[in-house]
This record gives sequence, C-alpha cells and structure tokens, in this order.
Amino acid sequence: MADWNNKKVSILGLGRSGIAAASYLVKRGAKVLVSESQPKDKINPKLLAELNALPVESEFGAHSERCLSWSELVITSPGIPPHADVMLRAKAHRREVISDVELAYRECKDTVPFIAVTGTNGKSTTTALISYILEKAGRLAPACGNIGVPILSRLDSGLLDFLVVEVSSYQLQYSPTFAPYIGIWLNLTPDHLDWHGGLDPYIEAKRSMFAHQEMESYAILNQDDSVVAATRTKAELFPFTLLPAANRGIQGAYLEDGFLCYSHNARTRVVCNQNDLRIIGKHNIENALAAISACCLAGLTEKEIEQHLCTFKALEHRLEFVETVDGVDFYNDSKATNTDSAIKALESFPEKSVVLIAGGKDKGTPLSDLIQSIKKYALGVILIGEAKERFERALREAGFNDIYVAATMEEAVQIGGKLKKGPVLLSPACASFDMFRDFEDRGRVFKDLVRARAREMASPRQ
Repeated sequence: MADWNNKKVSILGLGRSGIAAASYLVKRGAKVLVSESQPKDKINPKLLAELNALPVESEFGAHSERCLSWSELVITSPGIPPHADVMLRAKAHRREVISDVELAYRECKDTVPFIAVTGTNGKSTTTALISYILEKAGRLAPACGNIGVPILSRLDSGLLDFLVVEVSSYQLQYSPTFAPYIGIWLNLTPDHLDWHGGLDPYIEAKRSMFAHQEMESYAILNQDDSVVAATRTKAELFPFTLLPAANRGIQGAYLEDGFLCYSHNARTRVVCNQNDLRIIGKHNIENALAAISACCLAGLTEKEIEQHLCTFKALEHRLEFVETVDGVDFYNDSKATNTDSAIKALESFPEKSVVLIAGGKDKGTPLSDLIQSIKKYALGVILIGEAKERFERALREAGFNDIYVAATMEEAVQIGGKLKKGPVLLSPACASFDMFRDFEDRGRVFKDLVRARAREMASPRQ
C-alpha cells in the first residue's frame, strides 16, 4: 500500500464511490478535498451527512481551479467524461486522474487477486453470481465496484480471498494499469457513445484491462461475440460459447445438449443442466458459463460450483419475477436501459407470449433490432416516458399496432394486468431519468404497484 500521510488528493464527484474514496484516504492520513459540480441543495442528504462526518474539505457548484492546482492526485467519479472541462483542466495541470478501481488495485494488487467483469450487459448478474458461488464455497470474495458497492469500502473487510469487481467502461477509462488476475468480457453492443466520443474509444476502454494482463493471469472472453473474441492479451484464454465443444476445439466453458460444461487440461467436466438454473434467458446461460470458468480458475471443484450455481436467484431489477396477479406474471427488468438488454429479456420468453412495458429517457439509439424482437416475442407493447412517441412511430411504421400508451407507471401496470395476454415484462430499453431517480427507483415503483394491485385483487369485494 502507498504512503498517504499528508498527501493531497482531490475527489471529483460526491457519490457513493466518492464518499468511500474519501473515507479510505483520510483513515490513512491523506488530506482530501471533495469537489462536486452540483449545488449543495441538490445533493442527497444522506451523502451530505456522511461527508460532514469526515475530516475533509468540500466545494459545491463547480470544480474549482484550486481542486486541481492543490492536489497531487485526482480520483474521479465515473460519471465525468474525458472531454469534460475539468478533465481538460486536469490535463493542463498535469495531474494524474484515476478511478476508484485503479486506486483499489494499486493498494492491494500484490495481496488480493481481482476477478473483474465487464461487458455492455450482464455485468452485475455475473459479478454477483461469481461472488455468491465463491462465498457459499467458503471463500471471502465480496462483489463490489459498479454493482453498487464501492470497491474501496471492501478493502477493510478482512483477509480477502478475492475481490469480484464489476467494472464499467467509465471506470476502465481512468484505470491505466488495472490488470485483474481473472478478467471477463461478456459482450459488446453500442452504449455510452456520447460519453466516450464514439464506438472505437468505447471498445478500447473495455479492452484496456486485458491489454494490461500478464501471462500468469486469465482472460474469459465471449467467443460468440466477434469484437470480444478479437481481444489481444498475454493472459491465458478461456473462451465461453453457446456452441458445443466439438465446434470449438479449445478450452473453456460451453453449452452442449442442454448441459453447461467446462474443459481444461484435456479434461471435460459437466457442471449442470441448463434447466436447473434459477435465472432465465439465453444471456444468463452465457453469464453462468463465464462464472463457471472464473470459479474453476479460482480453485473450486465442479461439485461446489454446481451446488451453488443452481441456487442463485436473479438480482433485483434483472428479469426479476415480482408476483402473479389475477393469473398474470409480472417481471421487473428495469436495469434494461438499452435496446440490447431489452432484446435479451424478450428472448427469455416463448415467441408471441409477453406484454412489454418500454420507454423512458430516450437515448436516441436505433430501434430496428428491438422492433424485430418485439414483433417476434410480444403480444402487446405499453409505452411510457419521453421516448413513447418515437417508439410508437417506429413500431407502427414496422407494422406493429398492438400498442398502448400510459401516462404513468401505475397506468402501465393497470393496462398490463387487464390485458391478460401473457406475462408483463418491464424492460424499458431506455434510461429512467425522465420519470424516476434511477433504474432502481423505477423498478421498485413498478414492484410496489404490482404488489398493490395484488392486494387489491385479493381483498374481499364489497
């Protein structure tokens, strides 16, 4: 670990990761300035209370020149893009800017192996799944990072066997040396392009952690994704694929005759039947295959993996079953903030079986692939939020007319329940900020409304 005594560090952004970084550094003697661009009255009171309990300086409303000229190191929130004014000014001041993931890696890379998961979709589920299996098998391997638990808050958790870290492209952009013991790349579809300035920088951010890996480490890559499969690394490769082993001829995890299998050192292990998984959808089979490889490389037996893999339940807001109300199943997939995630959710159901609730803060992404999936899997679509007009126009132009427009989430739930055409799936394909604080707030509101409807339907009629 570095010597932080009296070292001056500026932290850009007062979020959960910023508070965790400030807390970690002041405990080790650093002098910390927290700089937040939002006015103080716009900040979550709980975060403010946590900040006020720390012996740090703070500023609000803008990132001042002082927060850059004063500091020796800058820790940035993942929300600040490289082209932001403060980043350009930091470069002019010749200040090193890093993520909280990079800081954690520098602090304990020689003592704790990192298992890092990236990808456009499926990161949180895979991260949670790996952590769940490892900890059920007796390893101390907390899930942290972009999953919602700041990585720096886990460094004082005791003698760790592994850190299982979800890493976003935002974090990787500011992680110039991060090289996990096991790196996993699930998939790649266009997302966050405004933040990165285009598709190529987005891809390069994802690839960066594999470029930093050395030969004693491992890279678990999706062989069925051409961009991911083309990644160059010095690490030993462990691809995963939905194709049977006979079609691959290389080590890794694969699906064959409905069984999840793993091949290593000329030995094949059958881990479990796909029907035994408690997470649904083809994409979750891919997530499980990646997790199997990671856990095998972490030293678990196939018996340990099977035992715990098949008891893992879906994370909140990720194809999460909510309740059956008057014969209608409701699923919460609020985490689907892009079209590819919504497509994967639709593909988890039989053809022409589901009623989709979609819409929200419009990202302006192309809709053609999503519409084709809707036409294949959906019996109806309920549209909400800022994007509803564009979505409706595109659907009707494509010949899909089973469309309902709702002004609120409550109205959407009511429509879905009354249609009784099939399961109701909230998978918005959009951000949430037009109607909700974030995707978590959106998902919880949806679940509360479904459960309220269940209580209403169950109450005796007067």
